[in-house]
Amino acid sequence: MTGPEVHEENVRVELSAAAERMLAGVCGAAIRSLGATLVTVSLWRPEQHDLVRIASNLPAVYRVGGISSGLGADWVRQCVIDQVSFIAEDEAAVTSDAFEHHDVLAALNLGAAINAVIARNGVFYGCLNVLGPAGSFTEAQLIEADALAARLIDTLAGL
Repeated sequence: MTGPEVHEENVRVELSAAAERMLAGVCGAAIRSLGATLVTVSLWRPEQHDLVRIASNLPAVYRVGGISSGLGADWVRQCVIDQVSFIAEDEAAVTSDAFEHHDVLAALNLGAAINAVIARNGVFYGCLNVLGPAGSFTEAQLIEADALAARLIDTLAGL
């Protein structure tokens, strides 16, 4: 799948072969089990107060190394501080301050998302982001996405 390219600041991401395998495995599992169209994994950089994409199943659109710096206060509170995953169930939720690149998401018909927090012992490491058409996801799938995200804790903690 191709679509409009995301224009954003980009940094070089260097991962071990083991980290790449783990990320690819979890992204693939999210596509198969959750029916996702787009799956990304983002690493939190607390000093910069931003996220860096370290995995993407659509790298031609959402490149590895892309930086998300326009993080809304509600998203930061829910994900970074409270460490609670959530479902954005419709286009209105996906166009909130929790997500960037609204034009690209609309062009790809991505009107629903799960943002699964990757954290341990009060430390926020990042998120597993699972997107699909509006109405794609349920609370049961949020639980499944959280289980997939938990598989990434050691990988992200080691970066």
